[in-house]
Amino acid sequence: MLIVDESIEAKIRDKHFPLTAEDVRQAVVYGRVISAGWDDNDEHGLRLVVRATTYAGVEFIAYLMPANEGDPEEGTFVLKTAIPKPST
Repeated sequence: MLIVDESIEAKIRDKHFPLTAEDVRQAVVYGRVISAGWDDNDEHGLRLVVRATTYAGVEFIAYLMPANEGDPEEGTFVLKTAIPKPST
């Protein structure tokens, strides 16, 4: 499960076109993940860093926080941001 706050959805839509929070949700939940790994960041804490591709072919990196800090692998995450890969 991926929880997306309205403020994060607006930030992605406004700052990271052509990506939308719904694109990210679909890619992460329905298996368009290229890679994923845990990152224990000094500033942000434990987070899952996911590289995936939308159904439209937009590659992106997303940062997800475990919704249950006591059981980070439980399967429910909160989307913190998602950034499209720059075009080359």
